[in-house]
Amino acid sequence: MNPTRRIPLGGRSWPIVLLGLAFALEATSAAENPHSAKSAGGPPAEMAERSGPLGSVRREIYLPSPRPGLAPGVDVKYLGAGLRRREIGSLSGKSDLPEKMKVRFSEDNGRTWSPLVPLEVGVDSLRQGETFREDLYFAVNFDPQSRRTIEMVFQRIFLGEPSAVLKKYWQGDKQFYDHMLYRLSADEGRTWTALRPLVYEGGATFEPADWAKPAYLQSNEMYGSYAVTILRNGQIAYPASLRVPYAEDEEDRKIRASFPKYAAPPGYVGGVRCFLGKWNRQKSDYEWTVSPPVFVPPRVSTRGLGEPVIAELQDGTLLLDMRGSNDGLDPVQYPGRRWISLSRDGGHNWSAVTDLRYDTGEQFYAPGSLAKFIRSHKTGKLYWVGNINRDPPKGGVPRYPLYIAEVNEEIPALRRSTLTIIDDRAPEDTAAVQFSNFSLLENRETQALEIYLTRLGEKPGSAFSANAYKYVLTLR
Repeated sequence: MNPTRRIPLGGRSWPIVLLGLAFALEATSAAENPHSAKSAGGPPAEMAERSGPLGSVRREIYLPSPRPGLAPGVDVKYLGAGLRRREIGSLSGKSDLPEKMKVRFSEDNGRTWSPLVPLEVGVDSLRQGETFREDLYFAVNFDPQSRRTIEMVFQRIFLGEPSAVLKKYWQGDKQFYDHMLYRLSADEGRTWTALRPLVYEGGATFEPADWAKPAYLQSNEMYGSYAVTILRNGQIAYPASLRVPYAEDEEDRKIRASFPKYAAPPGYVGGVRCFLGKWNRQKSDYEWTVSPPVFVPPRVSTRGLGEPVIAELQDGTLLLDMRGSNDGLDPVQYPGRRWISLSRDGGHNWSAVTDLRYDTGEQFYAPGSLAKFIRSHKTGKLYWVGNINRDPPKGGVPRYPLYIAEVNEEIPALRRSTLTIIDDRAPEDTAAVQFSNFSLLENRETQALEIYLTRLGEKPGSAFSANAYKYVLTLR
């Protein structure tokens, strides 16, 4: 089989390297696993590059879909301050339910890998009677102050079969509960402390013998960020989405009739609070404080503010970026935007929420999808990666194109002249294709940026008939 083929992408033809035949997370196809202990990630090949103001982008098939209706996912992160990588693979055939998870490690920046082993953190592994649980690794970073790797772990508890519970949720009946915990490692993720809760209010703690204890489920609910930010003052910042009490006005009450059924109930909106961790050497743990919440009226975002991420600007200001949603509203009258807030006191207090704009002052459209910041060691500049729409989006779609842009840190805003497309809908892609839920890191040797992303919706028939791709961004 010729490992290289060309497909049209955004009006031009790209050669795509097949880095493996199948992820083979199912035990019956383990022999087809491309991720052997000595795999170097696939053979080298000459690749055409998409060029833009910030540099070049190369796209490769990293994990092909093993069969129709099943999408591989991949999350790659560094553990510690060196070159040790962890790669977690999963298979998904249902929304928000990754299963069949496996993990492998590389001590040499991905040149060679350990064998894949099961990672029993999904709902297909964690069950207690009719209660199901998933523990997903959301964010990890190395803190030079504590000399620890800190990892934020998302825990969701389902009161019933997960896919059925999620179906009820979209109909307005919420039967799952989200919490955030964290763990620490002093040896680059080889061993970890027990999970420790992240809290902002009183309530019971998690009990391994009784996952569904109401006093635990109904307190400290939150959905954390996908990034932990190390601040120059020696602290760490971690934002999370949670429910905030809110007094509706007349306009809100009129709009509520158009709300999606799964929006926050009357009297609440989805807001964001920032957790600040200061290392306590005597306790070998962080001491946490939490900021007051930021939020917007339902007429600005019917689903509140979510998937927050923080970047520290050159002058020490913290920039908080959040997704919103105009789901249920007229997309022209209530356009989808990226929402931001600023803190000039290290994350303790935040400004009123406003929309993220270009440095020209122009507004832009954005769907309800995640975005991420990354500061390049090569250029020293801060970059934003996320979806920007050509036309007003409806709720969370469409999720294309995917852009990278430099942040003008003095305003702050996106430098319009630097907008560079990472990926866009191609003629053979379905209208539902999306470029979101990506893993982003900077290669610590080459200083290139790497993105791992599953192009859900790229093929007709099922959104999950999709491959996982690796994108390499070489900045100028």
